[in-house]
Amino acid sequence: MTGSPSDLRPAEFTEVTTSRSRRKTELVWFLCAFAVYTVWTGAVVTGMAAPIDALIQTPPLEPRTAPGQAVEAFALVTHPYVVLLVTAVAALNALRQRQRRLALALTIAAVGLVLWDVQRAMIGRPHPVSDFADSVSAWGSAYPSGHIVGATVLTWVAVTLANAERRSPRSQRRRRALGMLFVALVGTSMWAMGTDRLTDLIGGVLLGTSIATGALWVSGVEAIGRAWRLRELPAESGGKAAVIYNPTKILDLDLFRRRVQFALARSGWEPPLWIETRQDDPGKAMAQYALAQGVDRVLVAGGDGTARTVCAELAGSGVPVALIPAGTGNLLGRNLRISLDEDEALDLALHGRARSIDLVHWNVDGVDTPFAVMAGVGLDAQIMRDTSARLKKFIKGGAYVVAAVQQMRMRPFRATVTIDGQRVHDGDSVMVLVGNVGRLQGGLALIPAAEPDDGALHVLIAAGGGGARGLLRLVLGVRRKDAPDAPLRRLSGERVEVVLDRPVAYQLDGDTAGLAQTFRAQVQPAALLVMSPH
Repeated sequence: MTGSPSDLRPAEFTEVTTSRSRRKTELVWFLCAFAVYTVWTGAVVTGMAAPIDALIQTPPLEPRTAPGQAVEAFALVTHPYVVLLVTAVAALNALRQRQRRLALALTIAAVGLVLWDVQRAMIGRPHPVSDFADSVSAWGSAYPSGHIVGATVLTWVAVTLANAERRSPRSQRRRRALGMLFVALVGTSMWAMGTDRLTDLIGGVLLGTSIATGALWVSGVEAIGRAWRLRELPAESGGKAAVIYNPTKILDLDLFRRRVQFALARSGWEPPLWIETRQDDPGKAMAQYALAQGVDRVLVAGGDGTARTVCAELAGSGVPVALIPAGTGNLLGRNLRISLDEDEALDLALHGRARSIDLVHWNVDGVDTPFAVMAGVGLDAQIMRDTSARLKKFIKGGAYVVAAVQQMRMRPFRATVTIDGQRVHDGDSVMVLVGNVGRLQGGLALIPAAEPDDGALHVLIAAGGGGARGLLRLVLGVRRKDAPDAPLRRLSGERVEVVLDRPVAYQLDGDTAGLAQTFRAQVQPAALLVMSPH
């Protein structure tokens, strides 16, 4: 799929910026909304706003009639606790989709609903006398109206999700219109039941608006309270990109495609090539095809295996690779400080710095395989091998801990390690690791000195016995400084050769690859361009 920038119609995209001025605007909106709510609350508590409640009379609606039951049922399904649950679920789903700013905004909105309940208990304003006084909707205090707070927040959630999902302006306008209608219907139902005063309803709108604008300001997600002007695509194209993705690592492919197309189009790039990996090929043929099409950048969305394979093919090509978080590990991205938030990673992919990093060539049985993160034999490979893919879906990195505990019965092997022609180890080991970078999930610095562009490979040798005691010594020794008697030794060089007394499992960038009794590794300095933070 190729074409010129004009092939993407500007009307399909809305302008979204994250500039400093926008952040100030969001702060001003929040402060204004909160100030108005504070003043209004003071007027309600002191009784100054009481005359407003007499402006509209409550209709004579009977609870046992069909209209009365319909209104009460509507009030029940729009209860603020229901909205709280919906918002919490949306926040969890956004986190799963790697939309961390959006998840933070939704979480703040959910917390705001909880604070509403605390505040109304502090104010303690009773509901007016009503035939619906025994309804669930009339429990607790009346001010501010929780239903209106919830309806306002829910409208904000719906429109924010439409924005985050890169829906068309028409879809966003439709959601805004339906949201305003929804708030009006909720307010009408509470007025018809006579459980909330007009001042309670106004207070609910003001508090809901304060929560929404506060969530925007703190989280930094795109503003949704107004329609931004459509942005014309730049006259000059940013270039042609290919997106190589592993479909098993992406939760919602349609959403992912919309978000990527949005990011490319608003930066003036051509419509991208979409290239899907296969079960028998994690990215080699796909990267070769992308290079043959003359692309200027390759975006990779998949696990560590996909990233490793694509990076190996792009080495020496001069075409930068951009890493979009999708898998559980994303170790290369983490070490390059690439955000796990999808929006931020896409922005970095197009506007970051092309950084030259090293690759390491790993050779087993005459087969040379480049990698950018880590490879090793022994304990780390067996942990990767025994980690349950199903468990990773539920507890993420915790699945590796479970697999690590299972290695207590691991039998040590004898390893002879030679770096740059000098023998540095000859004895029992449980792991020999070669790294281009040194950080694991959770920020654990396994090889603190390793930098992706230092022109050296780094070797970690875990000596000692197996069992629970040996495993505990290794865990405690991770943060210890190197010493002759330390269970972990860290060395560096340009070439390493390792000979083992028996075949042992090995892994490449987190993917178990088979058994090895001997292997060699050599650094290839500045072999790959990766889009990184400035």
